[in-house]
Amino acid sequence: MKVIDLGISDYLKALELQEDIFKKKIKKLISEDFVIITQHRPVYTAGKSFKKEHIINIPENVEIVHIERGGSITFHGHGQLVIYPIIDLNKKKISVKNYIWILEEIIINTLKDYNINGFRIDKRRGVFTEKGKIGFIGVKISKYISYHGFSINVKVNKEYFSHIVPCGISDIPVCNIYDFDKNIALDHIKQSVIKYLKIFFRS
Repeated sequence: MKVIDLGISDYLKALELQEDIFKKKIKKLISEDFVIITQHRPVYTAGKSFKKEHIINIPENVEIVHIERGGSITFHGHGQLVIYPIIDLNKKKISVKNYIWILEEIIINTLKDYNINGFRIDKRRGVFTEKGKIGFIGVKISKYISYHGFSINVKVNKEYFSHIVPCGISDIPVCNIYDFDKNIALDHIKQSVIKYLKIFFRS
């Protein structure tokens, strides 16, 4: 598995890179699996289940990008790790349902490294804590190649989430790892995520 760390990136540039790798894997031009890790400059992304009522009052200076992943609207910005695995699930013998479970488990195990209890809520995708939702998942899978991915709030400005109904969930707030411990470095979180990606995808 090749890890590409983009640092801080524009969403559309990262999307273009994803699409390029994804299309090459679909056409079997490359066999290696990839993971793109980044923090995005502020942007809202709206998936297939997006509804207009999920927008409350978007700031004029922040773009909304409509994309093909599942889920509704969410926010990406500085202080949030965004991870895009582009993986051949068929080759790994991973079902679509199990793939989602694995992404949640990567987030849960990452949080556990820092003594934060993350958990699932039935019929709600993502990872939650006692202080709110902290891990977000939105994927697209075509011909068993994964695309898009998941994010973890580390120290993102939560004010941006107040302008939307994140992932269509109105009764649970969002939270950061910093709400539990302000001494945890984002780079340490990144290394934990990479560790569990390699464990769960055996590479």
